[in-house]
Amino acid sequence: MRSKTRTLAMLLLCTLLIAVAAVPACTPGQDTYPSKAITLVCPWGAGGGTDRVARYLADKMSADLGQPVAVVNQTGGNGAVGHNAGALAAADGYTLCITTWEMSILKHMEWSEVSYADVRGVALINKDAAGLMVHPDDAAAHGWKNAMDWINYVKQNPGLQVSGTGAGGVWHVALLGMLAEAGVSVDTVEWLPSTGAAEGITWLLGKHIDAVTCSIVEAGPQIEAGTIIPLATMSANPMPKFPDIPTLKSVGLDWELGAWRGITVPKDTPDEIVEILHASIKKTVDSQDWKDWMSSQGFGQLYLDPAGFDKFMADDYAAAERLLKAGGLIS
Repeated sequence: MRSKTRTLAMLLLCTLLIAVAAVPACTPGQDTYPSKAITLVCPWGAGGGTDRVARYLADKMSADLGQPVAVVNQTGGNGAVGHNAGALAAADGYTLCITTWEMSILKHMEWSEVSYADVRGVALINKDAAGLMVHPDDAAAHGWKNAMDWINYVKQNPGLQVSGTGAGGVWHVALLGMLAEAGVSVDTVEWLPSTGAAEGITWLLGKHIDAVTCSIVEAGPQIEAGTIIPLATMSANPMPKFPDIPTLKSVGLDWELGAWRGITVPKDTPDEIVEILHASIKKTVDSQDWKDWMSSQGFGQLYLDPAGFDKFMADDYAAAERLLKAGGLIS
């Protein structure tokens, strides 16, 4: 009898052990995402358009996700430093990047081995047209009212210095395309590389350079204050916030270019994390607060979901190659 009891007890113990073993262990790695602070890498300087969009979005995501989303500016290498940091981080959802148009040219320009193929799109959130800005003293002295006035002056007075981003960056390409469309050699002006629009605008305000090409919205506060004069927007149509700024097409130049911004994660980031991040961003971009803020700042609003953004980046990578070859920046 005792033997049977002992046998039954052993069988019961074994059953319990098997049942316990079948229950998944609770480990830190299985905490509900996100369970800690998230870093949002910004490849461009503090105060510029990309930084401003990143910080506004980060605040909204922090409130929605219940964890801090901290913007970290990692500048340098014409955007390569920040984009590398975002693409090569651990694919765990705790490092995001506000990726910009420069992702489409980094590999073409041999600034980095990173390209759209190394990241996953979470959401495209913005696209802005380029613009040409000058100091009001220079505009008054030379009678510049639009881009053609400035270009005609450049033809007679080569050597003007322009900035807005790194060499080969989107605002540099915007300038090159405008000059090429006007039949002016790209060597007529000198491009001074900067960490981004904010630094270029600071140089222009101090009259250390002669012009800036960047998005109109990045210079919005200075335009409204009258400390910078916009001569052109490189958009197809006038901008709703700044309807008096002439388009290039209005002065006979068939050229337009804009820069985009979106949130990406490393390519191996799990689908469920991408879905959580996308849901948070979609909630923000659908909100009236976001729409009002973007409009008040003059930022263009363009949204694509993860699949749409992935295709957008692939298409833009191919288009950028054609643009860089046309501008003589790559062979």
